[in-house]
Amino acid sequence: MNLTYKNLNMKNSSVLMKVFLVVIVTLFINSCEKDKNEKPITSDLTGSWKVISFEDCATLSKITKTIDNTWPQYNNGDITVDFVMSTLTSGNIGGHNVTNSFHGDFTIDQKGRIFIYNVIWTEIGEPEWGDLFHSIEEAESYEIKGSQLIIFYNQKKNGITFQKS
Repeated sequence: MNLTYKNLNMKNSSVLMKVFLVVIVTLFINSCEKDKNEKPITSDLTGSWKVISFEDCATLSKITKTIDNTWPQYNNGDITVDFVMSTLTSGNIGGHNVTNSFHGDFTIDQKGRIFIYNVIWTEIGEPEWGDLFHSIEEAESYEIKGSQLIIFYNQKKNGITFQKS
């Protein structure tokens, strides 16, 4: 009877060990899944955009294009931007900030961060509206809401709002 009891205990231990391993493996696999609340990588910013405003979130003020702050005879006074994805997380940015053209690189991540770097600008006179756009190099995060893209900088105290062209 003692021998049978010992065999039974060993079988129970073996079953418990297998159950334990299955539970551990299941927990490990589930912990490797993406966080359900994590923003997925999106290439929705791919395409052509036009700046419609610059926001100061601290003072709740907004600057929009007017005849006084831009030069309509150049690029219709608009700031136009193209985002071209080359991978799921990086690409090229280029366009016109009224009288000047620019191009550079950008990367995005799953948390909505964006980094714009290696930007090269032409250097001719620029109206106030075009000068404001140089803040794009300080980009930290972005959000896409419908047909609008907002790029935040200065720890989300400032933003640039674009409309899909």
